[in-house]
Amino acid sequence: MDNVYKIKKKLKLPMSLATVISIPVFADVVMQGYQTSILVMAVILMILFYLLTINNLLRKVRITDNEVSIRGITGLRRLPIEDISFIDGITMGTRQFISLSSKKRNYLIPNSFENFPDIVSALEQIAKEGTLGDGIKALKENIIVRKSDITGAWITVILLLIIILVRFFPR
Repeated sequence: MDNVYKIKKKLKLPMSLATVISIPVFADVVMQGYQTSILVMAVILMILFYLLTINNLLRKVRITDNEVSIRGITGLRRLPIEDISFIDGITMGTRQFISLSSKKRNYLIPNSFENFPDIVSALEQIAKEGTLGDGIKALKENIIVRKSDITGAWITVILLLIIILVRFFPR
């Protein structure tokens, strides 16, 4: 088995658009000559926004017969199957997570990945005896398809476009 899962394709376009559209908005804030504290806060928010977007675009989960690897902006984190001590599912409202626990680290896989039910099934297939929690079984029976991530990303794009229209094309 060698399965690779990425962030939903429908989420990548609005996130990329929001990143590109935000450049003139952030540049305008920086060029306005606000107080140093406001500029520092704007630059920190700008950097955080770009880092989170890049992280989401790079995120990838790979499940093989030997390991689960999770890639993000901080690099590749590998978790050998024999090191996994517990696999469980967590549901908080419409957010769902798969929790992978080992002696050294814990990992969360959110339901913002494409084919999230397939991730659950793949993890069930490779899990050692006694490592599956009741939460993963409940999660598999009630997978929640999140559309609010995509809606939120498109709302961000629309708000940034409105800011650009108001700021750069006043009447």
